[in-house]
Amino acid sequence: MRAVTWRAGLGEFSDCLVVGLVVAVASIPVVTAAPAVVAGCRAIGRTRSGVGGPLWTTFWADFRAVLRGGLAFGLGCLAAGVLLAVDFEVAGELPGAGLLRPVLGVLGAAAVVIAVRTCQVVSSGELFWRRALITAARATAAAPAQAALLAAAIGLSAVLVWMLPILALVVAGPLCLAAVATGGSR
Repeated sequence: MRAVTWRAGLGEFSDCLVVGLVVAVASIPVVTAAPAVVAGCRAIGRTRSGVGGPLWTTFWADFRAVLRGGLAFGLGCLAAGVLLAVDFEVAGELPGAGLLRPVLGVLGAAAVVIAVRTCQVVSSGELFWRRALITAARATAAAPAQAALLAAAIGLSAVLVWMLPILALVVAGPLCLAAVATGGSR
């Protein structure tokens, strides 16, 4: 009996890593990262509930379904990231850099949490990305503990990739799992 439980847990872990790999492949053009995370969250949600067909085919079907609206969101996230990076560099030259840089860091972390949570909201059935963004921002403000857990998962993912860059191929799976686990129900 104990071996069956161990094997079932290993199967869920391997599904999580496979989801991370297909999300990484789908995110090669950077602007497709948001639809890839949405499809990853849907795949993780199906795996957690024991529903669904083969992971590979359902992932790509979900990815194609959300690709059109997700490209604009991905472009917006990319532009916001570039703007934040430029602001962070310019802030080093200003007199209040000691205060401004940490504030920009917190704003950047909150923006990343809201972006990942937006992908989770879209994965749970919201058809419009703008409404999903508003829902995610409200959910982040309403449940700061869950937002902090998701921020910790994102930070841990970043540290793991920084320490061992090859983990960038699979870290998106556990990140999608964290988004689904902290997202709750809509």
